[in-house]
Amino acid sequence: MGDLPGWHQIFVDDFNRCSLGSSWSLYSGQPGGNPNGWWDPKMVSDQGGMLRLDSEKTATGWISGGVSNHGVEQTYGRWEIRMRADNSDDISYHMLLWPAGNDWPPEIDFAESAGPRTAISAFLHWVDTDGENAQSGATVMGDFSQWHTVGVEWGPGVVRYLLDGVVWAEAHSKVMVPNEPMGLAMQAEAGACQQREELGLPPCDPSGPHPDHVGVEVDWVAVYQPLPSELARMQQAGPDPSAIQMTKQ
Repeated sequence: MGDLPGWHQIFVDDFNRCSLGSSWSLYSGQPGGNPNGWWDPKMVSDQGGMLRLDSEKTATGWISGGVSNHGVEQTYGRWEIRMRADNSDDISYHMLLWPAGNDWPPEIDFAESAGPRTAISAFLHWVDTDGENAQSGATVMGDFSQWHTVGVEWGPGVVRYLLDGVVWAEAHSKVMVPNEPMGLAMQAEAGACQQREELGLPPCDPSGPHPDHVGVEVDWVAVYQPLPSELARMQQAGPDPSAIQMTKQ
């Protein structure tokens, strides 16, 4: 809890209560563009001081949980999540910023995993100068079945992806980086093996982890508003030589 240098905290949730509360909206229905599962509000729970986004294989298919941080949208900011995920080749998770106007793109995905929890990927979606949808992505290795803090810093013309407080990837571009209000969404989805196939990634191992119940746990969420001095610093800073530089793919 509390401010960080250059950042004023505007929202925090450690899920240390018996109900989710009014700051969150529950997903329901089929994920857009994904026929492999269904979002069901009963797959979201607040227990033991953690938010759980569960997925369960039923006789009719997978059901999963997802939430959005209703009413906490802003243009530019910093979001951080303390999280872990059960090993599963079938269930992906997606921690992202979605436009408040619900008109896609843009989209800032700062922690995604489709398949083994040995890596997370980050993506940036935008409309290019030709009016076409474009995207860029990057991947970092780690054991994400264990607890980590994932996040993103976003300012004019710059997006920085964070892992345990360290910038590991970034984009510097007035075209790629959005400049409209966005808010946090956290979701689990079925169809990770199909998603890997569509992305041209190595296929799922039939002998890999395929449990019928998979959990994504979130210990806390924190959202920050940038001070004017921080926005100026972000605009003036050049590319970080230790971070992956994301460009149009």
